[in-house]
Amino acid sequence: MHCRILSKGIGTPLVFLHGFLGSSEDWLPVVSHIKGRTCYAYDLPGHGKTPWAEMEIEDLMESAFPPEPLDLVGYSLGGRLALRYALRHPSRIRSLTLLSTHYGLPLEEERQQRLQEDRKWAQKILTFPFDEFLDSWYDQPLFSSMLHNNELKQEIVSMRKASRPKELARSLMEWSLGRQAFFKEKLQSLKISLKIVYGEYDDKFVALYNTWPGAHLIDGAGHALHLEKPDKIAELL
Repeated sequence: MHCRILSKGIGTPLVFLHGFLGSSEDWLPVVSHIKGRTCYAYDLPGHGKTPWAEMEIEDLMESAFPPEPLDLVGYSLGGRLALRYALRHPSRIRSLTLLSTHYGLPLEEERQQRLQEDRKWAQKILTFPFDEFLDSWYDQPLFSSMLHNNELKQEIVSMRKASRPKELARSLMEWSLGRQAFFKEKLQSLKISLKIVYGEYDDKFVALYNTWPGAHLIDGAGHALHLEKPDKIAELL
């Protein structure tokens, strides 16, 4: 996995995993508010400078991450993969911060419905002009808070244009929420420092975490917390 060293410092390294369509570059706004820490950001397979690889994602992360204990931060898809890694290698993690991250669907019917939805998106990636797909993706209610900041939305869309559609479609299906196990109980029982973070305007995740003990609500933000409120995320880290 391609690694971008965003800053150098001392102490436990911060390791960042982006969401679907993203890249290590997404974390630059957050890291600009962090002083004195070494920060690593990785391109997930099929994203950025990391090609698709026929390996378990946990094994890829283990081979790529620094050898010392980590403060691991993941957003959305990257958060779900970070959770998988932490459950397999809890001794490697000093703290886990999950931004806009789903712990899984409890019912098989829900998982099958999500798989069908992701298949439709994967087909759009492969058949639509990529600019058209990006406009459609970011017009989802999930990102509605960004509609009030057209400059931010256009900046994000511009960052995504260098993506590889076939590999993105594959990653979407490989790591669909519909294929993920239901991790709520395991997440609750993790014996490491845990921060769960969600945005005020992200209705799905408000419903998921508004009664979760110690979860952090970011005012004035939707799903893309790290891009909408990078200073607030840096404060939590």
